[in-house]
Amino acid sequence: MSLWKTPIASNYKKDMVLFDYPLLRIWVGSMIVLGLILPFLTSSYFIHLMNLCFLATLGAIGLNIVTGYTGLVSLGTGGFLCAGAFIAVILNIELHTPFWVNIIAALVGGSILGLIAGLPALRLKGIYLLLSTLAIHFIIVYFCGRYQILKGYIGGIPISDPNIGAGVVLNTTIKWYYFLLAILIMVTIFCLNIERTHIGRAWIALRDRDIVANILGVNVGYYKLLSFTFSSGLIGVAGCLTAYYVHFVAYEEFTIWTSVIYLAMIIIGGIGSIAGSYFGAFIVTFLPYFLHWIVESFRLPTRMELYFSSVEQAVFGFIMILFLLVEPMGLVGLWRLKVRPYFELWPFKYRRAIATRR
Repeated sequence: MSLWKTPIASNYKKDMVLFDYPLLRIWVGSMIVLGLILPFLTSSYFIHLMNLCFLATLGAIGLNIVTGYTGLVSLGTGGFLCAGAFIAVILNIELHTPFWVNIIAALVGGSILGLIAGLPALRLKGIYLLLSTLAIHFIIVYFCGRYQILKGYIGGIPISDPNIGAGVVLNTTIKWYYFLLAILIMVTIFCLNIERTHIGRAWIALRDRDIVANILGVNVGYYKLLSFTFSSGLIGVAGCLTAYYVHFVAYEEFTIWTSVIYLAMIIIGGIGSIAGSYFGAFIVTFLPYFLHWIVESFRLPTRMELYFSSVEQAVFGFIMILFLLVEPMGLVGLWRLKVRPYFELWPFKYRRAIATRR
């Protein structure tokens, strides 16, 4: 059996396998092993960057649920992140609730806000739905900003290190690394499985042909609202964890650019793919640090640093346009449609083999 080819499922058990071909299982196993030993192989600063990647991946997976699986474009990601972060901070300051209670509250609060944001999706599509989610973003950030200002926290609201139980306090980058890695693995497995349930299949049906899905009996309104609820709840959890990790929350940090960055993650990685959320989140998170490294390594003029934010945005925009024009399915689509078929058919010519099949 080839390492590249997916075997034909002869029974239900084989059809339910998450990683369907040998090379994928080897790759996933290798990544898990590498993830477990990585803190012993690299510096604390790199582990900090990995933690930022994990947090970004959680939010990207949430956005991919509503945009990638259901086909509903949203610019409310920044608002839901802000809501999750402020819910955690408010409960921590006002009620002194435990860490896990704050996570659940961020999940529930984000889901409720997502349900409200999803109501326009019952009537709106395309650019009109995009604008409605953008309005939700501004509304959430406004109320969070009012709370921060009224409480007198001008530069941001501080938050202490969380206690996850059994006397374990997340006060080092390595502890955070393993905690976020465990959370991310659980969320990934859950989302991969929900994709294959009737809920995931209904979402995909809505994305591909919503009118046909409605004719076939799919409750379009229910599954749209469910998608927004599930997505925003997960994004709210990502916002909560981010607040605890960086030790403070400021509403000024959650701009429209935040939502655009997360949209760039799933476009670059691959819309409608959990793996694409990983790839996009890692690339987008590491890109600013890579640009800084270029400026410092090549000793570019100091004027470049003054305009670094504009250069960064220009690079993001160029990459998004490049992927939309050249490979709309992102890196995962590039792998599935071009790279993997090439190696499956090697040493035969890829195009000739496809023509022969037709």
